[in-house]
Amino acid sequence: MSYQVSPQPARVGDVTITINMKDRSERPIAGASVKLEGNMSHAGMAPVIAEAREIGPGHYQAKMKLTMAGDWDVLVLLTLPDGSEADQEFEIKNVAPV
Repeated sequence: MSYQVSPQPARVGDVTITINMKDRSERPIAGASVKLEGNMSHAGMAPVIAEAREIGPGHYQAKMKLTMAGDWDVLVLLTLPDGSEADQEFEIKNVAPV
C-alpha cells in the first residue's frame, strides 16, 4: 500500500488522501472497502473517520477533515473482496494551522 496526502504540506481542514493498493503480484486490488481513522498523536482528541471510494482499479480516495495542527496517525482499515481484513497505519506529520 502507498498513499498520498494533498495539499502538501498538510494543513488544518480538508485533505485528500489517495490510497494505492496492489497484491503480492503487483496487480491492483479492486473492489475493497477502505475506511480511515485519523487520530492525533497525543491523547484527548476524538478520532476523525472517513470512507474512501474507489476511483480506479486499486486506487481509493477519501476526504478527511484534520481538526488540529500537529502530528496525525491514520489507520487504514481494509476489507478485501474475499472478505479478509487487514489494516495499516501511516503518519501525517506537522499539520500546519490555517
